[in-house]
Amino acid sequence: MDEQMTHILIIADGYPSPGLPYSAFIANIAEEMTRQGNCVSVIAPQSLTKHWLRHVPLAPRHFTQEVEGKTIHIYRPYSITAGDGRFGGWTRWCNRIVTTLTARRLKTPDVVYAHFWLNAVMAMPYVSQKQLPLIVATGEDIIPMEQISHAKRAWLKEHTKAVVCVSTKNKQESVAYGLAEEKKCHVLPNAYNPQEFYPEDGSAMRKKLDIEDDDFVVAFCGRFNDRKGVFRVDAALKQLNDPHIQAIYIGSPMDNCKDEPNYEHIAFKGQLPHNEIVHYLNAADVFVLPSVAEGCPNSVIESMACGLPIISSDLPFNDDILDEKNSIRVNPSDVHEIADAILRLKSDQELSRRLAQGALTKANNLRLEERTKKILKIIGQ
Repeated sequence: MDEQMTHILIIADGYPSPGLPYSAFIANIAEEMTRQGNCVSVIAPQSLTKHWLRHVPLAPRHFTQEVEGKTIHIYRPYSITAGDGRFGGWTRWCNRIVTTLTARRLKTPDVVYAHFWLNAVMAMPYVSQKQLPLIVATGEDIIPMEQISHAKRAWLKEHTKAVVCVSTKNKQESVAYGLAEEKKCHVLPNAYNPQEFYPEDGSAMRKKLDIEDDDFVVAFCGRFNDRKGVFRVDAALKQLNDPHIQAIYIGSPMDNCKDEPNYEHIAFKGQLPHNEIVHYLNAADVFVLPSVAEGCPNSVIESMACGLPIISSDLPFNDDILDEKNSIRVNPSDVHEIADAILRLKSDQELSRRLAQGALTKANNLRLEERTKKILKIIGQ
């Protein structure tokens, strides 16, 4: 297979579009695969049920994206979903049907790249019918094994050509759950685009946000939910009760949830287009993400690329990207530990500088272009 001319069909959960900035990491890999000479299409079903009941906006059913003179075709077929609980089988069946019907209308690709195991399940009928190689990218915070039958696990283990794991944790889980053979798994942590995330002078943004020169700024980026830990960051800042510690909260509540962080000294709170996040991160002194479950957190890697020291979880999903040279790792459920780590970096400029330099050094080995080359090499083998 000539990797420079490969037609890759990505099956995913979402894709960013105007007003819907989520799943930027899917766009990142699709764009970089395209830059490296491949033809890329994406199928990502979207829920009519969420639109009707929760007023979640809908993306166009088909739109295109231009990347250096090449076109990515993105298909967002409508699906009727019923959550993952009692009627979760209906959700998976409907998503599988609309994915298969959409794929059959397209030119047959050379390979199917399924982002997460449930999307590999959605791709199974089409992959089986067309006898196509299947690559699975596993980066789930928790692999939902209750939604994958033993028969489907056996099929995936036998027919998946290769598994791209964003962390050693995801590799171990995929093997332990009977989804993949260890010899087929490749650990490639998530990566960032250096054209989008880089160190810059943050003084102009600090001025825009009315942050004083001697203020210490804590940044968070992610959904406002318990898993990501924004409310534990908020509680830690309230515990410190220091008016010279400001917060930047980049993100939004989940679906129809109304809860938001409410620390007294918030310089910014809300969603941002992906290409603007870099400026807000560079206005910060530290990035804090006490998440309790991840695959491999993109926001941590992007923050390291901006030269920020990191405070994050001491759980295994961070083992491939964080160590004592670039971070302080804490029990993500312990607000006191989070607060102590923030205070430690605020008080110790030399430690903060050393961890910032370590973050930049580590990020230099996590570039999107290099990661994509490795994925394309796996696809072409």
